[in-house]
Amino acid sequence: MPLSALDEAAAVRHHMPLVKRSAMHLKGRLPDGVQLDDLIQAGLIAVLRLLRSGAADGGSEAVLHRAVVNAMIDEARREAWAPVRTVRQARAAAAAMNAVRQRLGRDGSDAEVAAEMGVALADYHRVLIDIAGMRLHQIDAFDERDEAQLQVAGSQETSLSHARQMTALVEAIATLPEREKLVVSLYYEHELNMEEVGKVLGFDKSTVCRAHGRALLLLRRTLAERDRVGDTARAAGG
Repeated sequence: MPLSALDEAAAVRHHMPLVKRSAMHLKGRLPDGVQLDDLIQAGLIAVLRLLRSGAADGGSEAVLHRAVVNAMIDEARREAWAPVRTVRQARAAAAAMNAVRQRLGRDGSDAEVAAEMGVALADYHRVLIDIAGMRLHQIDAFDERDEAQLQVAGSQETSLSHARQMTALVEAIATLPEREKLVVSLYYEHELNMEEVGKVLGFDKSTVCRAHGRALLLLRRTLAERDRVGDTARAAGG
């Protein structure tokens, strides 16, 4: 039975905290050009669509949350693209991190990685902040002939959706330095936004973003090494 206008309004008010929380969390990983109000509006439209279709009746909170987030992702994709320059810098940073590690036998400090890249430390920190809004596959799969692949992502986990990949990701997260591990846990598992993560850990937002960007580069390296080992094993067994 269709809901009355009053019932719809009441239902929307009921789900408003979920929509706002999802929008604030998602906004933290998107470019500044994507407006929070636009994300909230897209989420509310998704709620109304579900209500009017009857799909929200008796549905789980997780189903509703996913529909809201997907609507927000679609809105963000219409508004922004991951800059090509950021992707190139991310790959350069990843290569520099690997070079420092091979030379020193340990992970390099930010200053050492910046020196390897030939940039000032402040510039490297800006790169890390930009990387915090990316997905792992954007660093790996970038093809200069296909810039359309650089769509803004809604969630890190959507690019690593298969069970095997998720297992690899969990194992990779366990290898992160403690601060980066805490940031990843609070951001993805507990769904705090960057400012909330900073309040919990006692860091400012810039520090949290840098830790997040650094974590993505470290995860990329760990997952790539795992893939290489797996490929070698399969080749030897084949």
